[in-house]
Parts: sequence; C-alpha cells; structure tokens
Amino acid sequence: MTPQQKQELSQAVNVLFTLLEDAFPTKFKHAFRTAEDRQRAQRVWMSSLKVFPPQLIVEVAREAIKTSKYFPDLAEIYQQCRAAYSRHGLKEPLQAYYEACNSPQQNLGYGWSHMAVYLAARDTGWPTLRGEEQRFAFPLFEKNYELWCNRVLEGEDLNALVANALENPRFAALDTEQDRIAQQQQQQRMQQQGINPEGGRQAFLDLKKEFNQP
Repeated sequence: MTPQQKQELSQAVNVLFTLLEDAFPTKFKHAFRTAEDRQRAQRVWMSSLKVFPPQLIVEVAREAIKTSKYFPDLAEIYQQCRAAYSRHGLKEPLQAYYEACNSPQQNLGYGWSHMAVYLAARDTGWPTLRGEEQRFAFPLFEKNYELWCNRVLEGEDLNALVANALENPRFAALDTEQDRIAQQQQQQRMQQQGINPEGGRQAFLDLKKEFNQP
C-alpha cells in the first residue's frame, strides 16, 4: 500500500469513527473510553478494512448508522463492505489481482469475472503484472481497480462503457495493439525459456506454473 493509499484509508476510518460517534454517542464513549483506546481501535479497523476502497468504507458506514439498531462493530462493517462488493459481482482487490496475473489471456474477450478486473489490469500494464513482484505490482493494480470499482458502486455500467468506447476506432485500434504487444511479450518469454510458442496448451501451462512459483 502506497503512502497516499494509507492516508486515504486513514481518512476513511476517521470519517467512519466520527459517524459512529455522532450516531451512537453514549455507546461510542463506552466502547472507546480514552483517546488511546480510539487510536488503537482505529489501527485495528484500518488493518481489517484495507482490502476495501476508502469511498466504500465511508458509504457503508453511512448506511450502517441508518439501518443498525445497535452500535455497528468491526465485523458488521466488514461484512457490509463485502456484501456491497458481492452485489455488484466484484472481487476484493487481492483476488482480482490474482485473477489478472493468472489469466491465460490478456484481452477483452476473455471471460473476466468483472470488467473492472480487465480495465484495472489494462491500466496497470500486462508486463507489470506478469514481470514485477507482487509488492510492486499489486499497489498499482489496487489503485486502478479501486477507481473502476468506485465507478461501478456509483452505478456506472462498465460493459456499456467499453462497448461504446469500442465504437471509437481509436480505442479499438489501441485495444488491438495492446493485445498484440501482450501476446508478443508472452511468446518472447516462452522462447527465452526454451518453449515452443506453438507447442500448445501444455507448453503454456508449464510456463505459467514456472512463473507462479514464489
């Protein structure tokens, strides 16, 4: 997680705690009796909720204080964040990252679990996803994925967005060129490993297995 992402997450959890304090003042003071208690709790909440976009955390908190009869705890907020993702067919960022890294194809026509995964992978760059260590590549992917997920959570249809964009010749040409470059890079890696790019599915699986080794 980059410093900027940590700051955005911290701000989201601060807003969450402020909303809970305003909505349940007595119960909040009972749960966090001192400033030290609050700070310690916020670190725990940040650690648990860091898999979700900051915007989603705030939106879930606002919904929770409207619908919860009791003081929402960390487990409830976490489950509501997961439910919000699931309602839109979205994976959590790390799951989406693994899908992008391990997909046998790098083009729009592949059966992605959600268009947001493809768009985030495209924006991050296939060479980065396949060639860089997770500690470098994942924060980049996570930020791009978060941006697309936010658009989904705001009600935007990414499939329709892409379909409209494909009608633009410049976009279609760019997407085709990106696919061509990705396929060329994959063939070059296979040749470097002494594998015939035309050797069929087994050759690809052998290469994939090797690249997925820790």
